[in-house]
Amino acid sequence: MIVFMETAVRKKTGKTETRLSVAVMAILVVVAAGVFVRQYRINPAVIALRPESHLHTLSSESDRPPLIDTAGLKMSPFSPPERFGPETLYEKINGRADLYLSSGFVSLETQRFAMDATAGTWVEVFVYDMGTQQNAFSVFSMQRREDAHPDDIAPNAYRTENALFLAHKKFYIELIGTDASLDLQAAMGELASKFLQERGGAAAEAPGADLFPKDDMRPGSLQLIAANAFGYEQLNRIYTEEYNLNGSRLTAFVSRRDDADAASALAREYQRTLISFGAVRIDEAIPLEGAVALQFFDTYEIVFSRGDCFAGIHEADSLEAAMVLAGRLAAHLKK
Repeated sequence: MIVFMETAVRKKTGKTETRLSVAVMAILVVVAAGVFVRQYRINPAVIALRPESHLHTLSSESDRPPLIDTAGLKMSPFSPPERFGPETLYEKINGRADLYLSSGFVSLETQRFAMDATAGTWVEVFVYDMGTQQNAFSVFSMQRREDAHPDDIAPNAYRTENALFLAHKKFYIELIGTDASLDLQAAMGELASKFLQERGGAAAEAPGADLFPKDDMRPGSLQLIAANAFGYEQLNRIYTEEYNLNGSRLTAFVSRRDDADAASALAREYQRTLISFGAVRIDEAIPLEGAVALQFFDTYEIVFSRGDCFAGIHEADSLEAAMVLAGRLAAHLKK
């Protein structure tokens, strides 16, 4: 009886092992087939990094006109143009797509340009169609690098060591080089100038620049936050500007709303939100009609409205400096 049971167990185990072996072999065959097929379908991003691959037609995308007409320039297309929409943007800029999508993103076109296709250096141009001038300026301002240096190619333009960034009309444009050489920097300027010529239209001042007083302003600090400003969902379309005043670094904010009622309602709602998170209203008189000052941990907020504008001072480390700047801002908005 024991021998019979042992034999039955061995047979059952043997069948199980056989089935597992067959399944494993089947999986290996599928994987091998996939590898075989995949070796002929190299990732386009890998192809794009190979200089020799740009000496001939890469794909049907090469039938499209180049992103920038390089006739008369030192550079020429080094890769076919690529286009990405809201559903595919993450494929190109994974990790940053949410900023663009929440700011009205329509499409992205990219292409690489080089002076010598075999040199291994190039400039990649990114042209974001953001739908409106305000949206384009928003991502331009929110992406500003710490090492930015203003560039006179356009009112809204700056350079870093190996890149040029600008906003023009509904477009936000990045030109990023493989190195910081002077030749590549000059080439970026030529490409950007040609792009601006092709798109036409007079260069415009940054949207929202007229909302703030100029005294003690930090150059190049204007931002437009499209959504969730200061971490609060109800705050959108918020312009901010930074100031250095009496040793304090201050942030002023303004948002133009539909009308005066909407602006004052948003001011009251923001005050209630701050208090719900622990802010304490300061009882001492604020020499600014309709303004409310609050202490939030070790910083101060001043909130008010003027006409159709919701405005104030955000996270100031000095109440006195905040009150001075709030007074200037209110007077400026009243003009």
